[in-house]
Amino acid sequence: MNSKTKYLEALKQHINSYSKISEESWNKIENICTFKELRKGKTLLYLGDVAHEHYFVGKGLLRAYFSDIEGNVYNKNLFLENSFAGSTVSLLQNQPSEFCIEALEETTLIVMPYQAYRALINECADLKDFYIVYLEQNWVIEKECIEVALVLEDATQRYLSYLKKYPNIENRVAQHHIASHLGITPTQLSRIRKNLK
Repeated sequence: MNSKTKYLEALKQHINSYSKISEESWNKIENICTFKELRKGKTLLYLGDVAHEHYFVGKGLLRAYFSDIEGNVYNKNLFLENSFAGSTVSLLQNQPSEFCIEALEETTLIVMPYQAYRALINECADLKDFYIVYLEQNWVIEKECIEVALVLEDATQRYLSYLKKYPNIENRVAQHHIASHLGITPTQLSRIRKNLK
């Protein structure tokens, strides 16, 4: 099995993990897919760009980030293998993205033009079912859990939960990126890690 076939199979499994789709629907999805290679440090989406493509990470790691007016950088999200990536609000509303997406590792993406992807969702009932379940899981349930954790959990608990969700992340991402994603300073993260040892 070559790499592209392996990544497409991972996409298929990822979709089916939310809601099973037919072979016919999968073939339609596969027909709109292309591949994109991104070198470490390269930008996939710039602040202010209007997103037109939906991505699936076959290999590698991306970060979504933005800066405040004082130049402080905040990591909004990290996208690892076997996850969808992109600026969803920009795609849905056809408006400029409020953050950048950058490759933190050599990355291979499956690219789906968003309009073609949405057309298939509207056309195929099973893809529509997948889309609803995916949005519920990632944009309602998970988002609410994150919001509650920010209020109720201290930084150590958030860090431990993050490591549980992404066990190998510390070997792949610089500490300042993890700290930024957790909403703490690198110094705070160093202190937490020291106290846990």
